[in-house]
Amino acid sequence: MEKVKNKIDISVVRQKLSVLIKKRTGYIFSLVHGEPMVHGLPHDVFRKCGKGNCKCAGGILHGPYPALSVNKDGKQRIVMIKKADAGVILEQANRYRHYQETLAKIRRINKEIDELLEQVKSATTRSYP
Repeated sequence: MEKVKNKIDISVVRQKLSVLIKKRTGYIFSLVHGEPMVHGLPHDVFRKCGKGNCKCAGGILHGPYPALSVNKDGKQRIVMIKKADAGVILEQANRYRHYQETLAKIRRINKEIDELLEQVKSATTRSYP
């Protein structure tokens, strides 16, 4: 019989997996809040008005105006937010940002879990005959 190649401490791996799974579960439950979100990331826009004698012609731009940075058809677009909608839309856009950032954390944890399980597999798998 062939000996196991890479000796690892399975209990240490189990502990690491337990910590990662608890962290991932917390992140997952933070995402299923049911609150409305709007697609796009909040962004402040500063603009020139085009008048020759305005302060913006000298470099001091008008703004900030609330906007969303949105990916449409593979291209980045800036969508201006109406003043009346700004409070609600920015709050929902911040929820969307939090959702995306948390989803990225979950994906990193999934990758770590996968790497740990691969270590266990390579350490405990043998060939026959």
